[in-house]
Amino acid sequence: MIKKKVIAAALILSTQATQAMVDDAVRVNGLVQSLRAPNLSAGVGFNEQYHNRQIALWSLQQINANMPLIDDPWSVQVLYTMTAQMNVLVRAQPIIAVPLINDNNINAFAVPGGVIGMNTGTVLAAGGLDEVASVLAHEVAHLSQRHYEHRSDNAKKLMAIQLGGLIAALAASAAGGDAALAVMAGSQTASAENAAAHSREHEREADRVGQQILSEAGYDARAMPRFFNQLYRQVSLNQSKNAFLPSFMQSHPFTMERLSEASARAANYPHVAMSEKQVQDKLFDELYWRLKYLSKQATRADLTANANQSDGARLALVMHLTDHHEYQAAQRVFDQGGFGEYDVLPSIVQAHLHTAQHHYDKAVSALSRVHNIYPERRDLRLYLAHNLIHDGQIAEALALIQSLVHQNPHDVQAWQLIRQAYEQKARADTDARSRDISTIYALQARSQVELWTGKYQGALQSNAQAIKVAKNHQDLSALIGMLDKDKEAILTARDFKPK
Repeated sequence: MIKKKVIAAALILSTQATQAMVDDAVRVNGLVQSLRAPNLSAGVGFNEQYHNRQIALWSLQQINANMPLIDDPWSVQVLYTMTAQMNVLVRAQPIIAVPLINDNNINAFAVPGGVIGMNTGTVLAAGGLDEVASVLAHEVAHLSQRHYEHRSDNAKKLMAIQLGGLIAALAASAAGGDAALAVMAGSQTASAENAAAHSREHEREADRVGQQILSEAGYDARAMPRFFNQLYRQVSLNQSKNAFLPSFMQSHPFTMERLSEASARAANYPHVAMSEKQVQDKLFDELYWRLKYLSKQATRADLTANANQSDGARLALVMHLTDHHEYQAAQRVFDQGGFGEYDVLPSIVQAHLHTAQHHYDKAVSALSRVHNIYPERRDLRLYLAHNLIHDGQIAEALALIQSLVHQNPHDVQAWQLIRQAYEQKARADTDARSRDISTIYALQARSQVELWTGKYQGALQSNAQAIKVAKNHQDLSALIGMLDKDKEAILTARDFKPK
C-alpha cells in the first residue's frame, strides 16, 4: 500500500511548478458576484495542448496499471460530474478522467491535460459533499492557472526529477518490494526544498481560485477552510504520534496562513440555498456509505446500525447482503427503504440484487427506467449493457457502449464490455465470415483494455492476432486499416516519455 501512496504523491508533485497570477473576484456589497479568474487555458497552443494530453493519457495508463482503483461506475460518475461542472467554469479543455483510488490516505492530485484523481480516504474524511468539492476545485484551479506549464528553466529541471522519480517508482512497484519507497524518497528529498519554494504561491492561488470555482458551482465556499481545519487537526494528531503527514499535506504545502486566508474569504461568499444543501447531503450520504462498503471499511454491524437513519447505509447493507447471497434479506431491507423507482442509486442497487440471482431481464427493466430519464449517464449505460449482454441482447448492449469509447477511447470498462459482447456474438455466429468479424472486434477491444492498463506488449499481440484474422478475408481491408491505426497508437503510447 505504501508503494501506491508514493506513486500518487509523485503524480501530485508533477502538477506544481512556478508562479501564475489571477485576479480576485469583483465584490459588490461584500459578496462575490462573479468568477473573474482568467481562463488561461483558452490561449494554450496546439502543441502544448497535445503534449499535456499525452502526459495525461500516459499518467492514466500508469494509474490503471499500478494503483488500486475503485471502478464502481456510479461513484466515479459522481466525482467526474462534480469535477467537470467546476472545470467548465475556468477551462476550455475538458476533464479526461477522475480515477478513484482505493486508499485510506487523504490525497488528491491533478495531471496536466485533465486527469484529476482522488483517494477514497479523502471522501471518507470529509464532512459533506461541499468539502469533497473543495478539494476537487483546488485541483481544477491548479490546472486552470497552468501551474505546470508556466515554469522557469530551474522548474523544468525540478519537473524532470519528479517525473523521473515517478517512472522509477512505477517500475519498482511492478517488480515488487519496497524499492519504490526508497526511489521516491530520494527523488522527493532532492526536490522538496525547491518544490516548496515554487509551490507555496501556487497553493495560495489554487485556494483563492478554487474557492471562487466552488461558490460559482453552487457549493459552500466555507467548505474549503472547514476541510483545511480538519486536515490541520489530523496533522497535529499525527505529529503527536510521530506519524506521517497526509499525502495531500506533503504535496500541497500547508500553513496556518492559508487556513486563515480561506476563512476570511469565505465570509464574502453567499450561503447555499437550503434546498440545494439537502440535495448535496443526500448525495454525500449515498457516496460515503457506498465507498465505505466498497473499500471494505464497513462491517455488517456498521451498516445495520445506520440503515434506519441513512439511505446510503441501507443501500450499502443491501449490497452487503446480496454479495453474501442473502437475497431474501437484501430484498426485505431494500423494500423497507421506500425508494422511488426512478432514483438512480436505488435502481442500480436493485439491479445488482437481480443480477446476482441471474435475473437479468429484471435488472434490465430496473435500469432501463432510469436510463430513459438520464440517457447520457455513463454509469447507467455500463450497468445496463452488462445485463443486456447476459440477457443475450448483444446488439442493444453494443449500441449503448460503443459511443462511450468513441467519446473516451480510454474507457477501460466500456472496452471490457465490448470485448465480452463480441466474444459472445462470435460463439453464436454460424456464418464463418461473421464469426471472424466478431472475433476481430473482440481482439481489438482486448487490445484496447491492455493498452489503457499499461500492458503494451499484450496490446500489440492482440492487435496482431486481429490483423491475422482480418487478412483471411480480402474484403476486410477497412478493418485492417483501423487495426493498423490502433497499432500505431499503441507504439506511440509505449514509447512516450513524459518531459
